[in-house]
Amino acid sequence: MRNVLIPTDFTVESLQIAQKALDALDHQPTNIILFHAFDINTQSPERLGGSRRLPYAELLTDEFRNGCRRLKTTYGKFLKEVNIRHMYGSTASVFRNFVDAHDVDLIILPNDFLFSKVTAGSVNPEKFFRKSGVPVVHPVIRKTTIVQPSTEPLAQTIAVLIP
Repeated sequence: MRNVLIPTDFTVESLQIAQKALDALDHQPTNIILFHAFDINTQSPERLGGSRRLPYAELLTDEFRNGCRRLKTTYGKFLKEVNIRHMYGSTASVFRNFVDAHDVDLIILPNDFLFSKVTAGSVNPEKFFRKSGVPVVHPVIRKTTIVQPSTEPLAQTIAVLIP
């Protein structure tokens, strides 16, 4: 089972990265973790401890939720879960703890990834992705190898007549 982390800004466009990743993983059983990091210094104390409200609750639009459902429906045979997870912190060590807790074994970060700051406390995860020790895949391309038969036969049979 692959646990694949994909950065999200809670838009349907960010789900296209997940779709490309699932296509490239060639039907391996997969869990997708849509990830966003928040700076702990910008969060109020009631958000950190007492409040159960997610820091991105107002960003989860119906369009985004429906996009997640479509992913699950389209890739349901091998996509086991789509989870949205966040982290408070902006250091590689905090992210490493997150990776360990969620058993992340692959991070998808396309070359054309542009970080979108969705709240004042949003943190660009690119730096700690690279320092995490988890493989970071940039181009999300499914590689296909085509084997064509050669025009020559593999072996020729020669009949030898013995008188």
